[in-house]
Amino acid sequence: MEQPRISRRGFVVAGLSLPILAGLQTNAFGDAAADGSARPATSVAAPPTVLPAVQRFDAGTVAKEIVPATRIVLHPDSAASLRSAAEVLAEELVAEGHLSRAPQVVLSRDTKPHDIVLKLGAVDQVDNPEAYSIVTDQTVTVTAPTAAGVFWGTRTLVQVLRSGMPVGRIVDWPTLSERSLMLDIGRKYFTPDWIKALIREMSFLKLNTLQLHISEGLGFRVACETHPEIVSEEHLTKTEVREILAFAKKCHVRVNADVDTPGHMDHILSFHPECQLVLANGTRQHGALDFSKPDARRLVHEIVGEMCDLFDGPVFHLGGDEFFPAPWQGTGPDVISDSTAPQLLQYARDMTGNPSATAHDGYEFYMNELADLVRSKGKTARMFNDDVYPGEGVNRVDPQTQVDVWIRWNPTKPNAGQYVAAGHEVINSNGDYLYFILTSNGLGTGPYKNPKGIYERWTPRTFMGAAGSAGDYHLPEYQPVFGAHLSVWCDSPQSMGQDEVARLLQEWLQVFSQQTWGSPKPVATLDEFRVKVAERVGTAPVIHIWD
Repeated sequence: MEQPRISRRGFVVAGLSLPILAGLQTNAFGDAAADGSARPATSVAAPPTVLPAVQRFDAGTVAKEIVPATRIVLHPDSAASLRSAAEVLAEELVAEGHLSRAPQVVLSRDTKPHDIVLKLGAVDQVDNPEAYSIVTDQTVTVTAPTAAGVFWGTRTLVQVLRSGMPVGRIVDWPTLSERSLMLDIGRKYFTPDWIKALIREMSFLKLNTLQLHISEGLGFRVACETHPEIVSEEHLTKTEVREILAFAKKCHVRVNADVDTPGHMDHILSFHPECQLVLANGTRQHGALDFSKPDARRLVHEIVGEMCDLFDGPVFHLGGDEFFPAPWQGTGPDVISDSTAPQLLQYARDMTGNPSATAHDGYEFYMNELADLVRSKGKTARMFNDDVYPGEGVNRVDPQTQVDVWIRWNPTKPNAGQYVAAGHEVINSNGDYLYFILTSNGLGTGPYKNPKGIYERWTPRTFMGAAGSAGDYHLPEYQPVFGAHLSVWCDSPQSMGQDEVARLLQEWLQVFSQQTWGSPKPVATLDEFRVKVAERVGTAPVIHIWD
């Protein structure tokens, strides 16, 4: 039977998915409580309804209301790193209707009843830099080992205050180091304000990483001084990028960038056709780089180096996907192989010094060289898993490079466990669940590529077993998962506006937040989640201090 034609950017498209939070009053990513107003601060003795749900809650008997005398108190030793979180919380208490004016932010070792205390310190029996505790006694005290942990604690506090005051003790921590969203701005321009609103919403849900896919076949969306010719008319200036990075830092969201290479380079190579791969039969691969050419490699190195210098996130993604044919594309004269691209074969043998090397070995050498550049900039290199084959060929992808596992075409291909065994950190971006795709027919979907599939079936250990929802692969518990990310792919960028993207994406973010935090799910089904959790939690407050 013929295999379905599946590609990363739009596989198993079957209609529209319209996840809309019942009763949610929002503008783009929303602007406060789910019903548009703050709720009275009554005590909460049951586990609080928050997103993501907390790991541990110990009930208590003391409840503290927010009153006009409430202060936000910072220990002098912690003040420098926590002042931003305190100022944000102060404004939110007003925006949420708990106070008529912002509370004082004070530096003191002494506290008073009704104070909110933010401090750095260990969280009992939890060794995690993003862990935090909230203890209610004479004060409400948020403690964490890092500023990020304290900030996550204030996100929980804001959510709790929408239905009451915390009573007792919360101890909370994530199970994944990276909880991420990838946004395809290469194909579709999103305004800086929209991206900031997305970051604000992500931080409200404790999602800690945004990856901007700045280069794709349809565009390059960030100003580039080394190669200004490749920059699309609609793009982010470097000033706008730096403003986004500064905003994200306030939200404790890291911003990584990616430049997809050696495939998906149609736009860049339209300005450098001399760097396009030309096959033996004369077929020009408009989106494929001929990395056997020194000038082609230099082009990519200059672009990647400049973007590494601009973006301050700890990771730089190099793409690497869909360069060689997928199984359903066959081995004919118009796809890349040893016989159709002899220049890549020769490059591989020249670089490795091995007469048995293949074009794929040359690809690995090219990606390793780029990864070395990324590491020289103080960042971790990451690439998609399509053409990472541990133990095969005469070369190998450097195990220091993280592997972003979105696909497994069929069971003959490596699984996530094999990447871990080869020494790679893995990121789960399972294309059967975690792909939010703008298609010509609207939002693409599949059996599980929707909030219901994510919430009811997917976990961070659920990798693709075979493409097209043909099976899952569950990574064994003894093998670590570094992170997971949702992907917003803009295959048909004009199919919806950015506000429509925000509206539909909201529920995906919420369920993904719950699944990647790793705490016990508050309810079993998406229908229950919508009514009992999402409606009550609402969306991130909008305050002027974010501007």
